[in-house]
Amino acid sequence: MAGTETVDSVAKKMLMYRWFCYGILALTYICVYFDRVSPSVVATNIQEEFGISATALGIMSSMYFYPYAAMQIPAGFLSDSVGPRRTVSIFFAIAAIGTAVFGLAPTFAVAIVGRFMMGIGVAFVWIPCVRILGNWFRPREFSTLMGLMLTWGNVGALCASAPLAVLVSKVGWRNAFFYLGAVMVAMAVMNALILRNKPSDKGFPTVSVIDGVDYYATGGKEVTMTVRETVPLVLKNKNFWKLAVYAFMIYGTVMGMQGLWATPYMQNVYGIEKQVAANNLMFWAIGMALGCVVVGIFSDRILKSRRKACLYFSIVYLITWIPLVAAPGTWPVGLLWLQMFIMGFFCGAYVPNYAHISEDMPHGAIATASAMVNVFYFIGGAVFQTIMGRMLDSYGADESGAFSVEAYRSTFVFCFVAMIVACVMMFLTTDTQAVKRSKESATA
Repeated sequence: MAGTETVDSVAKKMLMYRWFCYGILALTYICVYFDRVSPSVVATNIQEEFGISATALGIMSSMYFYPYAAMQIPAGFLSDSVGPRRTVSIFFAIAAIGTAVFGLAPTFAVAIVGRFMMGIGVAFVWIPCVRILGNWFRPREFSTLMGLMLTWGNVGALCASAPLAVLVSKVGWRNAFFYLGAVMVAMAVMNALILRNKPSDKGFPTVSVIDGVDYYATGGKEVTMTVRETVPLVLKNKNFWKLAVYAFMIYGTVMGMQGLWATPYMQNVYGIEKQVAANNLMFWAIGMALGCVVVGIFSDRILKSRRKACLYFSIVYLITWIPLVAAPGTWPVGLLWLQMFIMGFFCGAYVPNYAHISEDMPHGAIATASAMVNVFYFIGGAVFQTIMGRMLDSYGADESGAFSVEAYRSTFVFCFVAMIVACVMMFLTTDTQAVKRSKESATA
């Protein structure tokens, strides 16, 4: 009896400690998303200080996304081999330094370097989260917890809207980023102290052992795979390229709007102050924070389908672009917050996409498979921000530096078409979740 109590006690400790690992990553991801979308609020400050065009601003903001995309496969490999703890701790410190450099940048070129360092460092946070889920949690919890992680990320996006505008008005945009860099250094240290790669690092059993279900078909063993073994498997997967195109399109529209051009759009077209525009943009983050959890729950518990959850939410997100395409600038100014909220709520449609690819892969390849899809999200973010900037510049700005309604409409049409493509790609995928669940039931 005593032995049983001891086993139960250790199991309870494992089930509790995994939340500490998840929690520290969630707090870290708040900073990741803050860095990602903050240019929208400080866009006019940066343009005025460095005297740059919309295209140059788009290029600068996109410098976060290119290294982020390039580092996804290394992030997956390191997460699968070295483990999330060292990966996050070391690289998040690099992101912290880059954030401070961005704030202290004496020239536009140095600001680009700082933004580039941000992208390299934060690239090694999301994929380790995927690895932590694979090591500490059950497959049926995957999408819900991914959605919750993105909810925490959008707390960072929320902080990078109205609160950032207030902070910038008090201390200036430079000090705001310098202070954030200091906070991020502390977060890197906390990851090193708290995070653990897998239950055995603390002497705990896995959820497979606790539940008596071999969730990941590993026979109870810890399985690692090399990049050479993993990459061909992912590339041959029947869903990979469709999910990749989907990721490129949907996240390109999100980062093009929320991440950069939403605040200037509201300022230029509606003639409202930056703080008011930032207040409205904050509701995109609030909507996305809620939507990411909801779509995860739909995927795991209600629809019990990765494909259907992604597709249905994506279609509604596509519809939210229609007012911007058909009649930009006519949405009531007092309800701009509602428009931002609705778009934010449904743009989190991509959350189950990570489970969509991961559950069709061997356990030792989960992080790398997710990383390979993740590359396309951030290439999309970079490309869309740059293209939208060039489209605006092609119309030309007025004497005050503002762009016309028609200029913005052209970028919205671009995003609308991209979302049509995204929806088609998701429709064409094959859902593997039903197969996965039947295997779990048979094993149980």
